[in-house]
Amino acid sequence: MKLSNIAKIVLIALFVFCTNSYILAKTKKTIKPYTRYMGTYNLYLPTAKPRTSYGYLSDDGDTNMFISQALMNSTLELSYLKHVSGDYKDKNVINCKIPLLNEGNFVPSIVWGASDITKEVIDKRIYYFAASKSIDTFGITFIGGFYKDPAQSHRKSFYGVNKVVFPLVSVAAECENNVMTYGLKLSPVPGLDVSFAQRNGSENLYGITYNATY
Repeated sequence: MKLSNIAKIVLIALFVFCTNSYILAKTKKTIKPYTRYMGTYNLYLPTAKPRTSYGYLSDDGDTNMFISQALMNSTLELSYLKHVSGDYKDKNVINCKIPLLNEGNFVPSIVWGASDITKEVIDKRIYYFAASKSIDTFGITFIGGFYKDPAQSHRKSFYGVNKVVFPLVSVAAECENNVMTYGLKLSPVPGLDVSFAQRNGSENLYGITYNATY
């Protein structure tokens, strides 16, 4: 028995819908934010201060080892990220961050940075600006910035907030490319941060970072 024209149209529409949904799901699963290559970070977004730190980050199954070094009296940050597992296993990414403005009573700290300088993963260097401002009275820090997307060649922004809710405990919310990440940070000892977060309601992130104070 032959299908009617309406039934054929419905089946074609269902096939296209399912195919597109599968492709989008795969795309959402494999594309990771470029902010992972922007040096020292809060949950995921870059901070606007050079810092010496050492860390481990698991991003939805991709694991990375991270080290950064503040140099020349904190006028430069060089950082190195090694992919331990995932799509870019054994790829090494080098980044830098230069402060343009130091935080004051009424002004934020601002940095200019370059991601994947050797073009190991992204194929194009990403240049960005990031700013942050802390209000110590309320235990809150705001983060924001923008960069040029290497694939689509237009500017993309990111922003976030970190709030201390209890001594040694803070919560954070971050947004990049209209995708939200929510997380919790614990600081059991000075300089040590343990973070748990979820991006887009499905991708789990967790990490441990030691921020040197010397």
